[in-house]
Amino acid sequence: MHAGSCLCGSVKYAVSCNLNFIVNCHCQFCRTAHGSEFVTVAMIPADKLEVLQGEELLSRFEVSNVAAFRCFCSTCGTRLFNHSPSANMISLITATLTDAVNLLPLANVNMESSNREFVQTNGLPSFDTFPSVEERNKL
Repeated sequence: MHAGSCLCGSVKYAVSCNLNFIVNCHCQFCRTAHGSEFVTVAMIPADKLEVLQGEELLSRFEVSNVAAFRCFCSTCGTRLFNHSPSANMISLITATLTDAVNLLPLANVNMESSNREFVQTNGLPSFDTFPSVEERNKL
């Protein structure tokens, strides 16, 4: 079990599965939304995330061209997770976890839209797009 919250503590959540697939996402959407060169996310089934407190404070911004929602605290603005209903997946922003220091990414993904001059891959495998199931299973 993992737990996390937004910066102000108004929204708290729990994750009821292992975080086995953690990646640094370099897609343009993540870069723009976070104002950073990449964001580290854990991919989990949507039914494994439970909002324990502050669900009414969660705002959702629809990114229609990728059929997903970016979910954040309406009080402090902390980005908590992305929800892809069609894939039934959550990409959880690992920096919002209370135990994030013990979690390490397996790869860099969506490198085709990265700032390659700036990004250091730290020896992690890199994928131009999001890796296929077969590629993910090899990590």
